[in-house]
Amino acid sequence: MDDLILELKNVTYCVNGVTFLDDISFDLKQGDNLLVFGPEASGITNLSGLVLRTDSEYEGEVLYKGEPLKSLDYFGQLMHKKDIGYVHGDYGLISNMNVEQNISLPLEYHSKMTGPEIKKHVGKIIYDLNLDHCRKLRPFDLSRSEILKTTFARALAMDPDLLYLEYAFEDQCPLNIKTMMNILSERSKLPDKSLIIITYYPWNFVDISDSFIMFFNGRIVFSGGRDDFLNSSNPYLLQYKNKSIEGPMVIL
Repeated sequence: MDDLILELKNVTYCVNGVTFLDDISFDLKQGDNLLVFGPEASGITNLSGLVLRTDSEYEGEVLYKGEPLKSLDYFGQLMHKKDIGYVHGDYGLISNMNVEQNISLPLEYHSKMTGPEIKKHVGKIIYDLNLDHCRKLRPFDLSRSEILKTTFARALAMDPDLLYLEYAFEDQCPLNIKTMMNILSERSKLPDKSLIIITYYPWNFVDISDSFIMFFNGRIVFSGGRDDFLNSSNPYLLQYKNKSIEGPMVIL
C-alpha cells in the first residue's frame, strides 16, 4: 500500500538551547517496517515523544495518517495514542495487576469487546507468547523476559496499525525473545500494519525491516533499504557496523 501512515517534515526539536533533532524529514508507508538506529545521544530517543505526541514543542510537521499531531486536542491525543502499540525498555506494567489484567487493560477501556470476548482474545495472545504459566502473576514475580512479553502482548492487544518498539529487546536472551521475534516476523509481512524499531543493534532486525535510517548528532546520516544497509560504503554506517573509533563520528 502507498498510503503514508507517518510523515516528519523538516522537524527541529530543541530544549533549553540544545538541539536534539535538526531538520529531520522521513516518512513511513502503511505496511512498511522502519528501523532507526544510531549511537547514544544521536537523537533517536527523542523521536518517540514526537510520534506519540507527548511533546509538541518542535518546528516542522509530524503527520499521522495525514493529520498534523500539533492540531490534536486532549481527546484527539488519547485516540492517537490508542492507535499505536508502544513497547519501550522500561516496560511500564501496572504493578498491582497480573499478566492477564495488564494485557486486558487497553481492551477494557478502548474496545467494544465483551468480557468473554476479551478473555478469549487475551488468552490466545498469552498462549502464543508462552505466558500461560504466569498469567496470574504480578510484575514483581516475573522474569525480565516475561515482563517484556507481557508488555509486548499489551501493545498487540488492540491490533494497532503502527507498532513502535523503543529499545524493547536490548539485553534480552535471544532464546527467550524467540516467540516475539516470530510474531514480529509474521506481522512485518502484513500489508496494512507498520512497524518502527528504535535500537542500538540494527543487525538483529535486518530480516524484518524494509528501510533503515541512521542518526548522528540529531541529523540523518544514512537512509536506505535492506540492500543499502548491508552493502553501502557510507562512512557513518561502516563505522557503526564495525564498532570502530575511526570514522566521521567522534566517540566519547
